[in-house]
Amino acid sequence: MTIVVGLFLAWLSNKLLMEEVIKRATTRIYAPLLSLNYPDIGQRAIAVMTLDDTDLKEYGLNWPVPLDYYQRLLDGVVKRKPKAVFLDVLFLDDKPKKEVESLIDAACRATDAGIPFFLATFALEPLTSNTERQIFAARSGSGVPCVIPVRPNVTPDSLDQSQWAYPLRPRNADEDKENSSLPDSVALTIYCKLYPGTCPAETDVPLALIWATRAASTNVSTMVVRDKQGSLIPVCRDVWNWWEVIPGTVLFRQIANMSMLPLCPYNQVIPVRAFKKYGFTVEQLDEELKGKVVLIGADLKAIGDNLFSPLHGRLPGVHVHAMALDNLISFKGKYRENGDFEWRELWHSSANIFIFLSLLLTALMMVPWNHHKEAVLARKSPRKAGSCSPSSCRNRARIFMILCSPFMLILGGLIVGRKKKTISQWMLPIIHVLIYLILGVAIFYLGYYVFFQGPLAIIEYVMFPVMAHFLHIGETIANRSKQLWYAMSAPDPWAHWALIENKYT
Repeated sequence: MTIVVGLFLAWLSNKLLMEEVIKRATTRIYAPLLSLNYPDIGQRAIAVMTLDDTDLKEYGLNWPVPLDYYQRLLDGVVKRKPKAVFLDVLFLDDKPKKEVESLIDAACRATDAGIPFFLATFALEPLTSNTERQIFAARSGSGVPCVIPVRPNVTPDSLDQSQWAYPLRPRNADEDKENSSLPDSVALTIYCKLYPGTCPAETDVPLALIWATRAASTNVSTMVVRDKQGSLIPVCRDVWNWWEVIPGTVLFRQIANMSMLPLCPYNQVIPVRAFKKYGFTVEQLDEELKGKVVLIGADLKAIGDNLFSPLHGRLPGVHVHAMALDNLISFKGKYRENGDFEWRELWHSSANIFIFLSLLLTALMMVPWNHHKEAVLARKSPRKAGSCSPSSCRNRARIFMILCSPFMLILGGLIVGRKKKTISQWMLPIIHVLIYLILGVAIFYLGYYVFFQGPLAIIEYVMFPVMAHFLHIGETIANRSKQLWYAMSAPDPWAHWALIENKYT
């Protein structure tokens, strides 16, 4: 009964607004801890190149920039021999033919050099321009496409607008889910092109983004702005503090008007003006781009290509693709899934199997423990003899309560005096908490390392057992079902039920 009720509440939890809000708030607290053992393979393989307002001013450009500028930018990147290049810019209107041809020539040169070039597209006919048609139709000297289309479609979370998930095969509601001719996401397309041996076969479940906190070492020195005095000051910090997991700490700092810069992005950020030796020497820039996947995107105030990371705050949109690709590289294609409980896929979804096993583990641990605890509490406690005067007893009680106040405020349950507890009864609250902790760690390990579930899914099915908000419901229904059966078999059913219910309550 515990498992059945738990499965029902697992399905119901996705329909309850308060449950979803609590789940996200709790995940924000523990998600940074996932960085403790997060591999840095992806960080060493990815570089994010941004075009911001300072870059436009430096190069004397206005937005949108001409296509021949992208041609020069692409040639400059390809000259450093990266592993691949992605341009997170949509060409939704027609451009001059000469500019289009210059970009196509640069893309074909990159392809001939063995460096695949990826370009964002919505792949929707009403939004497709002649510029896109020309670019994606271009072929290199060997006959392969010069430009590989990828879909940058992402949807922010409906509750807190943060990017918790990343669709690997984005499809609109009116599109055929099985249509393989549509481009896949940026991260999946790039990963499968570069790492075909570990390309994930099943990609229907969205990727659960693991936002790592250990920012690239150069970000704090390159992500800067000038203050009123003309000095360069950082716009982010590269260190995540342990005290940030304490609920309310960040809010307290905001109320106290204590400044706290947002966390720098995890992947290395190289501004476009680095080609003019800003923040990097020529040798350093060559080293930072060589052999890496370079993702180029805009970080401009005039456009709304932004997203919100639950740990970093506002970031340019290109960073969600970089972090998703980082997850695929770091986990070698075995990404963490953003799965939910679905009745129609009861035994075919890894999320469903994980939920069932977490409930089974909970029932095996908590139900026998609850029966044991009730048996211990039901024992008659020895009464305390009058071994001290009333005044001395009161003083001892007050001193003892002061010393034990942290324990009593958190766990409660201490009752001493006339009804003295046995040693086993004294240990019950401590053992109870330890069992909860062991259960929570076990379920987390099962979900994260065995079934590859993401932070939101894990916290939901750790919260269920730890809070035990369905355990007593299951046991109560089971006990009362048995008593109801006995009552219906009795000569006077209602009288028998009333007698049992009074005893039960």
